[in-house]
Amino acid sequence: MSTSLYAPYVTADLEEHRKSVREWAERVLAPLRDKFEEANIDGVGKEHPIEIFRRMGRERLLAAHLPEQYGGPGKGFVAEIITIEEIARVTPAFSTLVDYTPTLVCNPILMFGTEEQKEKYLPPLASGEKLGSYALTEPNWGSDVASIETKAEKRSGEYVIDGHKKFITVGNLADVLLVYAKTKPEAGARGITAFIVESKTSGISYPKLERKMGLKAIPVSEIKLEGVRVPAENILGGPAQENRGIYVALDALNHGRCGVAAQGVGAGQAALEQATRFASERMQSSAPIINYGAIQCMIADIATKLDAARLMTYRASHLRDLYIRGQIKDGRIINAPAAMAKCYATEAATFAAHRAIQIFGGRGFMSDPEYAPIKELPTPEQLYRDCRIFEIYEGTNEIQRYVIARETAALYGKKA
Repeated sequence: MSTSLYAPYVTADLEEHRKSVREWAERVLAPLRDKFEEANIDGVGKEHPIEIFRRMGRERLLAAHLPEQYGGPGKGFVAEIITIEEIARVTPAFSTLVDYTPTLVCNPILMFGTEEQKEKYLPPLASGEKLGSYALTEPNWGSDVASIETKAEKRSGEYVIDGHKKFITVGNLADVLLVYAKTKPEAGARGITAFIVESKTSGISYPKLERKMGLKAIPVSEIKLEGVRVPAENILGGPAQENRGIYVALDALNHGRCGVAAQGVGAGQAALEQATRFASERMQSSAPIINYGAIQCMIADIATKLDAARLMTYRASHLRDLYIRGQIKDGRIINAPAAMAKCYATEAATFAAHRAIQIFGGRGFMSDPEYAPIKELPTPEQLYRDCRIFEIYEGTNEIQRYVIARETAALYGKKA
């Protein structure tokens, strides 16, 4: 086995893992991608790929960072990132399935949950038997986590949750919801608590499915919680962790940003491969257009940005892996690398898809798969629609730049 170009973060064994996931994605997911795209032309996601999520669990492709004792593969977070990347290369929409529940639901339970919560919830989530969703965003609040309005009032040893969540990925399909609510509203961010809420609990409804520009097969819903009763032991980490949900939310997003970066790298890789193949085959003036300097510059820029994005993503994920394993004690060291990776990789993906469309010319504007020379990969048009959300969800890139600036100031700014 040869050494990876991305050593030391990626070993030869991880490159073998990449090869295996790539082959599986091209064989199993590529034939389904266009079927689900056409079935969900309105972008609502009613024809959802939940059975694909179940299959990913059976194939041991979910939550590679989870230890075997909790039903995970125990391969580490970089392996999980490579899985997300390779599936995003074939279908960004389905990569959401392998990214979202593992990073935003499994990881918070692993990092903050009680032993009983880990044993109860992690094995079925890792196996694909159950789907999890992260219920944080609200109609009036997204990036400003501290201002959420959902409330949980303690009554006779249990909590009654009332609130309205918005833009919740797979919220209407989830078996397990990680719900953030104010238990001490006057305390602001330090009055938020994270609750594990089972979706069959009385008082939960899904009033709206959103129509979307991309990721059309993946439903995004509103969730209303009206008088939802949850026992105190369903506070993530147990009753002692009341009012500490902000730390759970921020740690989860730090973890999840590595996953979104991987989605960007995978989608960008698909754009690069499609553009390069097309430019090699498309003839103008008796020569392939890849011979022209303007095309060469676009391909060179895509390739360079993606290589940098991949390295940044692997570095952040490697550091996160060390933190999960307890080899790094201060999680703040990961803040800037995760934000940089998410910000840079997602913008590299958008750039790659945009340039691929330009290289394809009129064909790039079309959604018909016949114009894509590599049939296992999405068209540039689909890639552009799908990857555009990567700059927005799990913290807009404007928020990432704020985090990067804040951490840079802490390192190099004027000392008091």
